[in-house]
Amino acid sequence: MGRLIRLFLVDGEGNGLRTVEISNMTIHTTLFPRQKIKAFSKREESQKPGVYILLGLEDGKKKIYIGEGDPVLPRLKSHVLKKDFWNEAIVFTSKDGYITKTQIQYIESELIDIANKTQDIEMENGNSPAKPNISEVDEAEVNQFIDSIKLILSSLGIDIFNNVKDQIDVVANNDENIYTINRKNVVANMKIIDYKYVVLKGSKSVEDCVISASKGTINRRESLIENGILKRDTDGNYIFTRDYIFNSPSTASDVILGSSTNGRIEWKYKTKTLKQIEEESF
Repeated sequence: MGRLIRLFLVDGEGNGLRTVEISNMTIHTTLFPRQKIKAFSKREESQKPGVYILLGLEDGKKKIYIGEGDPVLPRLKSHVLKKDFWNEAIVFTSKDGYITKTQIQYIESELIDIANKTQDIEMENGNSPAKPNISEVDEAEVNQFIDSIKLILSSLGIDIFNNVKDQIDVVANNDENIYTINRKNVVANMKIIDYKYVVLKGSKSVEDCVISASKGTINRRESLIENGILKRDTDGNYIFTRDYIFNSPSTASDVILGSSTNGRIEWKYKTKTLKQIEEESF
């Protein structure tokens, strides 16, 4: 079923202060760069209870902080003084104001738990806050709020809660549409889940990159090895110690084969390449 999401550029700038609303939903989202906090402070939603996410990059890796405030503005002002990493804030409040402090704390705790399971994100938060006890009705309401947050972020291309682990577990024993690379003495398997390219645990990667491999491929492999996602196997090659999400099939095949590749040709389902399957779907 289609959903209507309204994006409004408050100051007419594509990366300035923006608001997002979902038709027939009470959630209200405000996005703004760090430099626009004064403009945000003049808005009604800055004085409401809400949950916020601070986003930034550190050493080329996404870094986020999730917090809550009642109202949100004092907390955000404190982060301008105390946290240097972030360059954008996303604030979630309710249009009708009908959201309690306890519900906000529950949402904050749940979002932190989800973010901690998501790949390629470094959390600025320390320990996850305890999740307060709420009624069955309140839980249903806040879960709907959380689903709306995920939908809004996904529609904006902000990929920080896109955890496909549960979906991978469901299809782990189903070989339908598992794509394979089988060359250079390595075998790797991949599934496309929620529009992401998931290389499955146990897949192999070559021992070394070729001389002509891009710096990006070399750095990505080194990062995976450093973080224990790729581990030296008994045959001298590397093995994926867990399922790992790539943003494109070529990025995945580059890492696996240690060279520049066309993933849409490298990945095959039975005898057909991913490219052929995509073309047949037109």
